[in-house]
Order: sequence, then structure tokens, then C-alpha cells
Amino acid sequence: MTPKERTFRILNHEIVDRPSVLSATQTGTCELMEASGAYWPDASFDADLMAKLASAAHTIAGLEGVRIPFCLTVLAESMGCIIDRGRSDRQPAVAKTLYDQGKSPNTEKILESARVQTIFDAIHKIKDMKFDVPLIVGFEGPTTLAGHLLGVERLCLMMIKKPDEVMKYIEAAEEACVIYAKALIREGADIIAPADPTASPSVLSPRMFEKFSKKPLMSVASVAKMSILHICGNATPILNHMADCGFSALSIEEKVDLTTAKSLLKERRVAIVGNVPSAGVLLTGSEEEVFRVSKQAIASGVDILAPSCGIAPRTPTRNLRAMVRAALSP
Repeated sequence: MTPKERTFRILNHEIVDRPSVLSATQTGTCELMEASGAYWPDASFDADLMAKLASAAHTIAGLEGVRIPFCLTVLAESMGCIIDRGRSDRQPAVAKTLYDQGKSPNTEKILESARVQTIFDAIHKIKDMKFDVPLIVGFEGPTTLAGHLLGVERLCLMMIKKPDEVMKYIEAAEEACVIYAKALIREGADIIAPADPTASPSVLSPRMFEKFSKKPLMSVASVAKMSILHICGNATPILNHMADCGFSALSIEEKVDLTTAKSLLKERRVAIVGNVPSAGVLLTGSEEEVFRVSKQAIASGVDILAPSCGIAPRTPTRNLRAMVRAALSP
């Protein structure tokens, strides 16, 4: 069974010999930048560099997947937000929202934007490398994108005080995500992986998630056979809502107890991805600690072993390899 076949079978809820080991979230690290010669911030804006750095997570660190891009700003910039390009150890971020520029959301030409075209080009370059691992393409989920367009604080206030007005932004974000997800699949992505941190219980109550975030996520899930939804923080209160959305798998952080998650979702056809602490043991722990925590995640029933969130840029490659060893060893 190849790594790609194994992951596909897991996402199809079929029996496999062991968990896959990959990252559904960002994979760029300073050590991998040095090893590949592809550095941030340019690797977020240049297709050749993006393909080189993303591929290094597979060829050098051993992850059984290649994942692009390294940030959650592609759709935001494509819809008109102004972006801070970041630096060698910091991802791009939204510097000025659409709302602050006095602009209204428009999805008509997002696929023509330079950032989206860079992603398409990177997909083609990675596909030409003919790795026998899945190509995962992530992007900001609808609630997070709406937060980029409005500002997160303004988004949350408008959900309470101006729900009808905020829906215009959420619906535009939903439309953008669906358009983009369909295009990613056409261009060759094997798995789409929206990340929606603004939909986390750390930001929205479960009731608000159900009211504002659930339907847009269902729309995104409906366009892809293979998909992974990542939501940050302790997502335990919304796990059933997340499962309702229709994604093949849910990516969870270490704040979600795996045993509890498996119990809550035991009747649902959804795989669990995670949840080796990205900002904890992967970043600062020893190889032995990473191996031990990874084995614990496997014993708790994780279907795909993965970092709990985006890999921190200063994460040592040896710790990523230790996570891989844990998945591959008996």
C-alpha cells in the first residue's frame, strides 16, 4: 500500500494497516527552507519556491503528503485585502481589511488573481514531481475569510448586532471558498484542507458556529471527495457540528482529547487527524518525547498522525522525523 493509497483509504473510511503521517496544516520551517533553498516570504508568492519548500517536508522530513501553501491569506488578498508579506520566520498576514478600505466583497475575479495563479502553478509543479503521496491544498475557511474581510472583532460584533449585514460577508466568503475549492480540484489537488480558526469555540460559541459557520462549511465540503477540516483550539463542543459538515476528516489540536473525540464521533463516518502538539512537543521537545506522544496518539485511535496545528517555523526537522518514525514503527 503506497502512502497515497493509504491516505485515500483512510479518508474513504476503509481499513488500513497503520495511520498515515502528514500535515493538513502549514509545513514550512526554517530548517527546511535552508535545506531546500526556498525561503519565506518569497516562497509564499513564487510557485517554484513554494513547490520546493513544500516538497521538502516530504523528501527531507518524511511526511507522507505535500501541503501548500504556508498561510491563510490567498483568498483574502484575492478579494482585495492588503497583505503583510511576512519574513523568513513569519507567515503573511492581513494588514488591512476590505472593510477598512471601504470596499465591498466581490468574488468575480478571484481565480485570476496573482496569488491564486501561484497556487495553481505550484500544484502543477508538484504534480510533475510524481510523488506517491497526496497533494493537500489548504485555504482559509469561510468564517476566517469573512474575518479577514471585516476584521475578526468587527465580525463577532456584527454577528450579534447586525446579523443580516454580516451575512453578506459570510455568504461572499462561502462563495469564494466554493469557487476556489472547485478550481483546486480541477487543477490537480488530491485533498482540500480548509482551516477555519475564527470558527473555533475560542472565538465563537457553539450556537454561533451553528448559526453562521456550519452551512458555509457544508458548502465547501460538498465539492470535494477528499477533504480535511481544521479548526483550532478546544473544538470538543462543536465536534458533532463539524462532523455534520461532511468533510472526510477533522483535524484537531491537542486541546481535544482523542479518546473523547473518538467516543463522540464513533457513529460518524469521519476520520480524525492530529494531534501532536505543534507549539509544544514538536517545537521544543526531544525526539524521544515526540516519539512517545505520537505513539500515544496512535494508541488513542488517531487515523492520520499529524501536527495539531500549523508547524511552527522553528520546529527542528529531527522532531518531524521522530513523528514519522512513530507512525512507521510497529
